[in-house]
Amino acid sequence: MMENPESESAVDLTRPDAGDRGSDSRTESAEDLEERDDWMETEENDADDEEEEEEDEEDDDDGGEEAVQEFTPNVRIVWPAGHEALQMQEIQMEKIPPDSVCVEVVCVCVCVAAAALVFPLLTWAGYKLLPFEAPPLHSSALRLVYTLRCAFFASFPIVLGVLAQGVSRLKFGSLKPLFDGAWQNREVRVHGLYVRDSLHLFLLYFLQLAVTATYAPQEMLKLVPLLTVIFVFGRLIYWACVALGSSVRALGSALSFLPLLVLLGANLYFIGSASGQEAVFDVAPPTTAPPPKLRWWG
Repeated sequence: MMENPESESAVDLTRPDAGDRGSDSRTESAEDLEERDDWMETEENDADDEEEEEEDEEDDDDGGEEAVQEFTPNVRIVWPAGHEALQMQEIQMEKIPPDSVCVEVVCVCVCVAAAALVFPLLTWAGYKLLPFEAPPLHSSALRLVYTLRCAFFASFPIVLGVLAQGVSRLKFGSLKPLFDGAWQNREVRVHGLYVRDSLHLFLLYFLQLAVTATYAPQEMLKLVPLLTVIFVFGRLIYWACVALGSSVRALGSALSFLPLLVLLGANLYFIGSASGQEAVFDVAPPTTAPPPKLRWWG
């Protein structure tokens, strides 16, 4: 006998375990599908992330190469504080018209010519009109001592210049030494150049004056203090004109330098014309007469 399938299904549905088993199988299959979908999505996301990382690395490499090829350095040059003022002075000097340069040259030439005329007049007037005489000095050692005593008074302008330079350094805060590369203020630099140039001229001037004092006769020793006074006034005029930026400074410089040339010429004459103990190169005559020369004829 054949059984009716409807009766079997009905029988199965009437069983309580049958419904539970069907629902469990359906939920398990749905969970498996969801886990499988999640795993696929994570795999796809990982693959996409790897591709993006590779693309980013390639872009970085390309950007680095382009940056290396197109590298333009951005350099900012920082100048010292005083260099800008010196640079502006140089620019202003470049902008000076040639007419003003010609005027400066003419002014300097006129001042030098005036000093060449004033120096001998001052020397003659002091020698003839001033009521003093040099003490009697009969040896070269005493004359050198007399010249050094006069040179002591000529050192006052240099000492004043050193004091002025120190005060200007404190005033403008230029306290760093020159070997540190510190730029100086104009006033500080003016006083420093004055002191340096005055010291050089002082040594040369009084070296020549000391040599002249050893050769000059007694009545001419009055010129030693006179030339010292002219040197002092020349340096003071030069200092004041340099500080004010005037072209008349050539007058003071010439009053300090032209006497040096005159003393140099006088010393060359004295050394060349001296004889005996005062000569530099003295050849003593032979003490005995030379023997007679033999003639070939006997």
